[in-house]
Amino acid sequence: MQNARELKQLKSTDIKSVDVITSPGAKYNAEVGAVIRIKTKKHQGDGISVEAYSQVKYNEKWTTYDDATVKYRTGGLEVFGVGVFQNNNHSEDNTLTTDTRANGNLIHISQYAPNSFWYTNLSGKVGGNYDLNDSTSLGMTYELSGSPYESGDAHTTQTILRNGKQEGTIGQYMSRKDKDGPSHEANVYFVGKLGRLGIDFNGSYLWNKSSIDMLSQERSDDLPDRDVTTHSERRSHMLAGKLVLTYPVWRGELSAGTEMTHSNSHGIYNNIEQIVRSSDDEIKESNMAGFAEYHLRLDNWSIGAGLRYEAVTSDYYSFGQYQTEPSRKYQDLFPNLSVGWQKNKWGIQLGYNKRISRPGYYQLNSNIQYDNRYQYEGGNPLLRPTIKQNLDLNVTYSWLNFTAGYSHNKDIRLSFGDLFQEGTEITMWTSRNFDKFESYNAALTASPKFGFYSPTLTLSYYQQQFDAQAYGTAVSLDKPQFEVNFRNWFTIGKTAKAMLYLHYSTSHDYGFNHYAHELNVNARMQKSFLDGSLIVSLFAYDIFHNLRERWTGYYPITTTGKDAYVYTQSIGLSLSYDFNTTRSKYKGTGAGNAEKNRL
Repeated sequence: MQNARELKQLKSTDIKSVDVITSPGAKYNAEVGAVIRIKTKKHQGDGISVEAYSQVKYNEKWTTYDDATVKYRTGGLEVFGVGVFQNNNHSEDNTLTTDTRANGNLIHISQYAPNSFWYTNLSGKVGGNYDLNDSTSLGMTYELSGSPYESGDAHTTQTILRNGKQEGTIGQYMSRKDKDGPSHEANVYFVGKLGRLGIDFNGSYLWNKSSIDMLSQERSDDLPDRDVTTHSERRSHMLAGKLVLTYPVWRGELSAGTEMTHSNSHGIYNNIEQIVRSSDDEIKESNMAGFAEYHLRLDNWSIGAGLRYEAVTSDYYSFGQYQTEPSRKYQDLFPNLSVGWQKNKWGIQLGYNKRISRPGYYQLNSNIQYDNRYQYEGGNPLLRPTIKQNLDLNVTYSWLNFTAGYSHNKDIRLSFGDLFQEGTEITMWTSRNFDKFESYNAALTASPKFGFYSPTLTLSYYQQQFDAQAYGTAVSLDKPQFEVNFRNWFTIGKTAKAMLYLHYSTSHDYGFNHYAHELNVNARMQKSFLDGSLIVSLFAYDIFHNLRERWTGYYPITTTGKDAYVYTQSIGLSLSYDFNTTRSKYKGTGAGNAEKNRL
């Protein structure tokens, strides 16, 4: 899958099988936590094919999404083009409260902060691939994307109390204008065989740029007025290659290969009034990996084992000067092991893997973003990667499935609030590493079928084991989460079906935050026309207007809370049209995919 929108184009009738891999092999980047492998049915047919999808949605504002794919296939040759247009909005009806304890004072801020942000995204991709024979294929793609318009504002009101007495009221206007792109991405691949040796090569190049202009104007009858104007820019590029060789050995397959990425991310940040400091950060990072894994099938048993080695060098520069402390070198081994058994309706799999989660480049900058005169937020150049060790169990019997897992995280990254500087009353929000974080999860899923009725009920449990009090909080945060997801499909004749979806989550803790309970009800009705070529869907989300973002964060010097309605209640219509469609023969998977996400 090259991007998430391809899932919109995948029909259930095209799917041959679905495998969920909770212990990915060594050939996957160590940042990949799980893989869903969808095998599609092979389609034959030459000529032109067209796939088009259009959606319009209303949630206090009208938004649209449109994409179209045109392919031409003749013999072993396939060429294609994809165009996407999206015009969307994110709004919040937001109330924030903060209690900060500093210098012997208790500062309480109550802030009403409704905001709205519009963005328009455009992208176009062209590509082609050619099958030299049944086992050999090569191809390439080029994608150009960007956001010609991204802009939003907020009109907020802050009431400030110091030690229980009102200090003042501030009216704050905030505006933000973003420019994303153009972003260029090119991919090439070759898949073939030399005798019994399988060869799979992928290469990728990515280049993008972005900028953000922000303005904060504070006006008050009680406190001094203040203007804060900031500008930031970031340019990034990445070059990556991945080679996988496979060879049948006994009753299994041996895979070995290498993956290399080289990235550069350079960002500048300026504040005209010099209320917060300027920054100029550049990170040059190289990752060289080697891996080997073996998968074996013995009757009803399947066994897989692999090992991946990654050597990472990250060089950090500030205003062109090399910085020793945030520059890092890592050398890590990532083993994985899985054992599975399957017979008749039974299936059991037990897996262990060690993975890594590296901070995004935006988290590593030294920017200080001005939120208001009492709160800043920013990056942390000293962040380290999180090392994860996972143990997973999966048991299936017919339409019943049970999963359970344990995860141990070293140097987990969590948002944390602390004093900006000693002697100030400003809270600085940033990500930090914490030594030990463990979690437990389990889920039971039932998906029977009763004629026209196909329900899927999932009951799940999650609980963290994290000693927040060891870092100065006054409360224990270990409340588990219990979740219910109930999806109900109803078949109406041969061309229509309907779905009712219910979601409920209990209140629970994660990191330093306590989250309130959630309740959500969605519905969908769809009907096909023209022998299935045209599908019309009517959908409604958050029907009863219950879904809100509500949480409270507990930190040594501050307690902060958010209660926001994010305009999830909506109704929409989508149209999907396919003409002479065939699944793409393109076999490229890209290289450095985890690094693309970090950029």
